[in-house]
Amino acid sequence: MRRIGRVGLLALFLWSAAAQSAERLAFVVGIGSYQNLGSGAQLARPPADAQAVGDTLQGLGFRVTLLSNAVTQETFLRRFSIFADQVQAGDTALVYFAGHGIAIQGTNYLLPSDIPAVEAGQEMLARSRSLAEADLSAALRQRGARVVVMVIDACRNNPFPKNGTRAIGQDAGLARTEPADGVFSLYAAGAGQQALEKLPGSDPNPNSVFTRIFVQQIRKPGLNLIDLGESVRDEVAKLAETVPHKQVPAYYNEVRGARFVSLASPDAAPVPTVAVSPPPHAVSSAIAARPPDPTPPQAILPPPAQTQPSQVIKNPPSSIVYPPPASTLMRPPATPPASVANALPPEPTPVARFGMFSHPIRLDPTGDNWVALRSLPSSQAGYRIAKLGPDSLFSVIGRQGVWVNVKLRGGPIGWVHGEYVGCCRRAPVEP
Repeated sequence: MRRIGRVGLLALFLWSAAAQSAERLAFVVGIGSYQNLGSGAQLARPPADAQAVGDTLQGLGFRVTLLSNAVTQETFLRRFSIFADQVQAGDTALVYFAGHGIAIQGTNYLLPSDIPAVEAGQEMLARSRSLAEADLSAALRQRGARVVVMVIDACRNNPFPKNGTRAIGQDAGLARTEPADGVFSLYAAGAGQQALEKLPGSDPNPNSVFTRIFVQQIRKPGLNLIDLGESVRDEVAKLAETVPHKQVPAYYNEVRGARFVSLASPDAAPVPTVAVSPPPHAVSSAIAARPPDPTPPQAILPPPAQTQPSQVIKNPPSSIVYPPPASTLMRPPATPPASVANALPPEPTPVARFGMFSHPIRLDPTGDNWVALRSLPSSQAGYRIAKLGPDSLFSVIGRQGVWVNVKLRGGPIGWVHGEYVGCCRRAPVEP
């Protein structure tokens, strides 16, 4: 039994270390202004919701792209194309959307700010001018993201007017959908339920009922995806019952190992994102064929100052890409608890002979068959500069603890975690 426990602790530590070697990116959108819809369809809180989620995720080490308020379909698709192109194999990608959404024939669609005022019978028009939730998660999985998290605060009233007794889509809420492999979905309300934008009466909190709970829960260290879904569901339902209103968030999980995946990272520092460049390859050929974006260039702004819950964010910028913070990104490498450290095997032998180039025989134990070559000997500092694969030739330059300083033949010099690499599949070759 003791041996089984030690093996379990070792597996947990290796999973956590592998996850730390990947990047964490978030695409956060809050749309409150719907230019073609009536006054009853306008939403006051999604921009503040997106701001709160973006600030929280940045504090947890995510690279955040934030789009706020007047976000047209074209702007959304162009920015999402750039975001998706930043995702690499093994990364965690999170999409948060606050605004209007509808369910048409069992498929959920997110509504951009320029959605037309469609009527019953115009489902094809509505689908073509909105954003299918499943398409977004599929694009990120195709990019190789290990985990995709979809957080949707769009289960509000149907914004389209009724034609007699019929309306396009469901009267309220979104449909229950099963996510694709590798996707964890969290909705502000259950299928067919309406999510509250605020509590009745004077509600000083600037965020929706769901989002105010969500940003509280994701800060909790060690809360895995399943626990996050459970705690958000329970707390939101409890708060909604006080008014009274039935709003029970729903989550659906298709992430293997979800109990080892946490959005919180207690010692993570904010990770910057680079300024967006012209879109490389688009998510679809339709995006590439569009005319130049008429919106002004994306602003590079400093992270917004921390706001108290009672402060309402007024006139938020339409688009933010967080720049590097003034302080250094260096952080001390994470140290496993003593119980885990005692369960680890002794430090492995050198992965290759000094001055010789060799092929590895063992790579990332989670099955991706590659390991990150990082700029610094830490999974939480620096950045990934290359991938070490089964056919890579590398030479050892030095060591620092469990980290090995290596040079790729004809390529860069960087650091790899010694637990993830073994030597040697083929005979070493001369430089």
